[in-house]
Amino acid sequence: MKTCTNEAERLTAWAAIAGGIFAYLNIIFMVILTRADMSLTLDGGWMLTLPAEAREYFRLSMFADVLGFYLPVLVIGGYLWNRFRHEAGAKGDMAVLAITTYVVLGVTGASLQLAVLNPLAELHAAGSEAVKAAAETTWTAIAVGSQRGLWWCEGPVVLFWGLVVAPHLKKEGCPASLLWPLTVVGWSFVLFFVTGFFPVLEQLSYLCLVIAVAFFPMWMLMFGLHLRHRQASSPLGA
Repeated sequence: MKTCTNEAERLTAWAAIAGGIFAYLNIIFMVILTRADMSLTLDGGWMLTLPAEAREYFRLSMFADVLGFYLPVLVIGGYLWNRFRHEAGAKGDMAVLAITTYVVLGVTGASLQLAVLNPLAELHAAGSEAVKAAAETTWTAIAVGSQRGLWWCEGPVVLFWGLVVAPHLKKEGCPASLLWPLTVVGWSFVLFFVTGFFPVLEQLSYLCLVIAVAFFPMWMLMFGLHLRHRQASSPLGA
């Protein structure tokens, strides 16, 4: 049993570390492309007229998004659910469903944009003015639906997961330096969700998103390194 636990912990540690790295790559590729103005990605006219090389930065960003902010979190969520499910009870089951919902929303939004960008750009380049306008409208609809629809809905589920998981991590003896970034991530996500209702708060909403995507990879890296350190200190497992 301890061997299985060790293997799961090792997998989770490396998934968290890799996730943090890929998540920061997602940010780097996006900043290179947009010079930190994410709103440009919602503009079909701008996105579909980018050179092929520039479009690859966006596609790489979405690929890194899937491998950074989403799939590794599924591993982390499953590991924590297994570790705390007896203590957490029904709330633990709800939390793992919440983090699974987060992953599904995120992967769907990222993969849609990754998949359709080049086909729409090729259609735009070869089409008439009417075709160009239709392609631009299609991209804008998909991008807005993904970024301000699917990704926007991530806020409440991430907060709920964090509120359930954090007390158990604290009870287990995790250092405060591992807990406060998770708290920042959860509340930043939910503030992004709430402020998204009000166009006048668009700048605040964007700030909350920036804080969330900056701290979440940091937390994943710290969590992965914490698990690796615990394994090194106690090779037989908890």
